[in-house]
Amino acid sequence: MSTSNLPGSFSMVPRGNIREVVVQRILAAVIRGEFPVGHRMVIQSLAEQFGVSATPVREALVELASIGIVENLPNRGAVMREFGVTQIREIYQLRRILEVEAVRTACGNIEPRQLAELAEQFAAIAKEKRDNNWSQKAMSLDIRLHSLIAERCGSTRLQDELRRYNTLVQAIREVVDNESQAQEIALTDHEEIIAALQANDCDLAAEKMEQHIRQTASLVETLVQEREAAK
Repeated sequence: MSTSNLPGSFSMVPRGNIREVVVQRILAAVIRGEFPVGHRMVIQSLAEQFGVSATPVREALVELASIGIVENLPNRGAVMREFGVTQIREIYQLRRILEVEAVRTACGNIEPRQLAELAEQFAAIAKEKRDNNWSQKAMSLDIRLHSLIAERCGSTRLQDELRRYNTLVQAIREVVDNESQAQEIALTDHEEIIAALQANDCDLAAEKMEQHIRQTASLVETLVQEREAAK
């Protein structure tokens, strides 16, 4: 099995939450198909490539194992598991179950002021010019809404599971889902979810969330298939 370093395109990790950045960088490489199945993730090589100590890399690999990206094998350490359209479909399937339950239980527990602020921000960004900055701002609002729902769902365990899957989803979106079509659909979906929450219509909020995750999953699958076909 290969024991080579990360692809040369990877730059040094900036200071801050080093473990989190390492997780995202490795995930991005996985999603781009830069690690074959069975690739051995050598901690020291990864640490040197990222310009960090072995500790955050080791912690990142533990987290990646917990979400099924790598597998820890006796006497071999972490090795890559298969990752492709099937795995992305499974990730979004589980994310849909978690997000629908979270929005249903968060309904009625989010301050009206917070929902009103988000509604105003989504309405404002819908009128802005579509460029790279717009895409990043739209994604930031997306994360804020989903994070708020997770925080107010009333279950620490559910919140933790959402965080784990959102780590995966965020990496997927950075690589394949940062497309105008996906952003536009998500924008409308989020406005409808917020409106349902403002009306305290828990069933409608759950319905709109399920619709949102299903549509996003379909778009991501299509984009991944197109990228694989273009290789």
